[in-house]
Amino acid sequence: MIYLNEEIQQKLEIYIKKYKQQYTKCLIRGIEIPINGRPEELVRQIFIYFLIKESPLLSDKITIKVEANNHDIEIYKKETNENFKTNQNPLIIVEVKREDANLQNHSNQIERYLTNSGCNIGILYNYHEIITFIKKYNQFQIYYLNNLTDIQELILHATSTINDDLLEFENAQNGNIESFIYLIKKYGEYTNHTIAFKLKHQLSAIDGYLFNVQYDKIYYKICGQYSKKQQVFDCQDFEKLISIIY
Repeated sequence: MIYLNEEIQQKLEIYIKKYKQQYTKCLIRGIEIPINGRPEELVRQIFIYFLIKESPLLSDKITIKVEANNHDIEIYKKETNENFKTNQNPLIIVEVKREDANLQNHSNQIERYLTNSGCNIGILYNYHEIITFIKKYNQFQIYYLNNLTDIQELILHATSTINDDLLEFENAQNGNIESFIYLIKKYGEYTNHTIAFKLKHQLSAIDGYLFNVQYDKIYYKICGQYSKKQQVFDCQDFEKLISIIY
């Protein structure tokens, strides 16, 4: 593993600026990062470089966030349908530590992050070691990986699961009212998702939230309108779902 890490470190664009400070440019944030006196940052940039530059199989499968929700790195499954973008938990949370850090001392930290964020896979990485935490039935299974390349297999396996909600979304796009009701009960009862849909005999689509299903009628409020009055339509008047956006 050390050989690969050293190889990646040599590929990082590290340059000297004023006062002989070393800098590199974060591939995610696009900003200059000083790495003198910040050993964790160098480890993070090696990890990010591997995901982006050394793992072409991942490019169309994941989205990476840095310093989001107080986590060093968050990995998300990339949305495959531009019209179905819901709020999602991270697929993997990565915490990087300086080279001389004992990763065993940070197990509680990564387990706490996973529990609080609803994420099931965590990684601790310090250049020399990779420890993976997989949460199943509120228990943590711990694995020691041999190389950064093992992380690619871990991510590919995690992204291979079928999103049942996407299947329901596609059914609702085709006019299936049962799928539409399932989705609005899951994503439409509050204001954090905007749900666009079309009713029969109406020319324009409707952007709604605060949905409530009662028997064969669906109540909702129109986004951007602050009136307390609810709108309502019969299930038989539903034509198709257009989008669900967080």
